[in-house]
Parts: sequence; C-alpha cells; structure tokens
Amino acid sequence: MTTRARVSRVVHAVVTHRWTACTGLIGLAMAAACGGPALTPSPAPTPTPLPDAPAPPVRVVARVSLPSRIAGTWQVNTVARITATETRPADSRPSVTVRTDPRGESRGDLRAEQRIESRALVSWSMDRTPIGALRATGQVDSFTVRSTLDNPESPTRPAFALLLLDAMLDSVSARVVTRPLLANECDRPELGAVALAKDLLIRIPDGVAVGDRWRDSTVSLVCRTGVPITVHTSTQYQLERLDDNRAIVVRTSAATLEGKGGSAFRALELSGTSTGTQRADVRRATGVLEKLEGTSTLTLQVSERSPAGVPRVQQVVQRIELKAERVAR
Repeated sequence: MTTRARVSRVVHAVVTHRWTACTGLIGLAMAAACGGPALTPSPAPTPTPLPDAPAPPVRVVARVSLPSRIAGTWQVNTVARITATETRPADSRPSVTVRTDPRGESRGDLRAEQRIESRALVSWSMDRTPIGALRATGQVDSFTVRSTLDNPESPTRPAFALLLLDAMLDSVSARVVTRPLLANECDRPELGAVALAKDLLIRIPDGVAVGDRWRDSTVSLVCRTGVPITVHTSTQYQLERLDDNRAIVVRTSAATLEGKGGSAFRALELSGTSTGTQRADVRRATGVLEKLEGTSTLTLQVSERSPAGVPRVQQVVQRIELKAERVAR
C-alpha cells in the first residue's frame, strides 16, 4: 500500500470518529428535547415562618385633671422668727443688735429674737380653668396674732371679726384683696391674714405628669412701715407624685423687694430677697388642698437717712414656718 493510501485511511478514520462522537452528543440533546426522559426538579424547601415579635407594651402616663369648681376651709398656722442687726459708721455710737436668745430674755436695751405666731380660719370658693388659673371669693375669721413682745398674761384677741376676700391667680398675676378695699393698706393686721389666705392658692394645670414643671412670674405692691414696696416673684411648681387619690406638688419661690419712702425729715430705702419651699397635698377627685407645709426666709436691708442725723442701716431676717390643713365644716 502506498504512502498516500495509508494517510487517506487514517484521515478517514479520524473524521469518522469525530462525526460519530458529535452525532452521539447531538442525538442525546435532541432526544432530551424531543421526548426523552424528563428530569424532575427537586422542590425548594418551604421556609419555616418565624413567630411574630411581641409588640412593646404601651406606657400609660398618668396626668392631672382637676374639677373646675373647688371649695374648702383650712386652719392655717404660721410661726415667724425675726432677728435684726443695726449698724452705724465707726464714729457713731455702738451698733445695736437684736439676735436670738434661747431663753427669750432681754439684755439691757436689747431684746431677744422676736417670735410671732399667727392663726387663721380661711375659706375659699374657687372657679378653676384648665391652665389652673383661679378666680376665688373667700373669708378669714378667727384670725389671731401673738408676739413675744405682748404681755403673756393678757388674752389673745382676734385682730378683727371677719374679713371678706376676692382673689385672682394665673401665671402672671397673684392678687388677693379685701372686700371692700382698705383705705390704707400700710401696716394693717388684715394684710397678715391676706398673706395666709394667699398661700392656699395653688395653680395646677390639667395634663401635667409626674416630673413636669411649670412657672409663674408676678409683680405685686405692698406697704410696710409707710414705704411702698414692689415685689417681683418667680414661682416654680413640680408635680412630685400622682396616684389614684392625690397629687403632691412642690412649690418653690424666689422674690426681690425694693421700695423708697418717707418725707423730707426722714427718708427710708428698702431692698431684700425672699426664698421659700412648700409641699402641697391635693385630693384628685375634688381638687381640694388637704395639707400644705413649708418654710421661707426673708432678708431685708433698711436704710434710714435724716438731714441732721447719722445714717442708720438695719438688716432684718425673718424665718417663717407655715402649716395648713383642711377642716370639715
């Protein structure tokens, strides 16, 4: 066999082998497409549903809601302790000091600390708005005042028989006046009763929750020792506690006082500061104040000048304890 013939046979065999392999693969593919055995896919696994996460609990915040009509009667007691220190320039006579003496005795022309006790029976009938503003009418009776300067053997007599009052309290005004108005408000015993009655008025807005705070800022005019005095007061309230029966409110106040008065023969200037804290227990169902307790401190600087005399400067410190409780009538 010639060399050309052998090469031809080898090429034919290779081509035949490749064609057979290709036709075999094509046949398998066509068989699968044209009716060969079907391939069944495996089903996808069904995911297991996760349980729903529990919803966070809804926190219910208790809030104040008081009636629009409030009425009550209270026994109010205060104890005031007053000390004073008078100073003069170095070239004048020695200073005179009025200070605490636990025995309550006098030392020469010096007198121990003065103690004043006040008692009053106060009634209020109030209309209240949702912001806590009050408009009220009331009365004070059985008002008595006893001082360590009084004769201890003399009976304590009421300063007056009956005092009628009108009041208005909101965030910018706190006014209590007598009815009818006093012709002269300077150094009248009625003003002591008015101050006691005023402490019973507390502004509590609807909707406040425990921890909430609210503020009032008021300006008022008073008169002491013939001197008209302007009093700027800032009051802060905080709801300390609230349950089904009562609301506990803490009231703190800070005030500044300024005044000038006198005549050409005697001029007086007065300045001072006051701070105080009170705790009020209010019944939720009726809005009535059940109990009020607190303390306050007033510090005054009084300067007296006269054309022919040496200026006198006196510092007066007054510490007051107040207690009030509702009484049944």
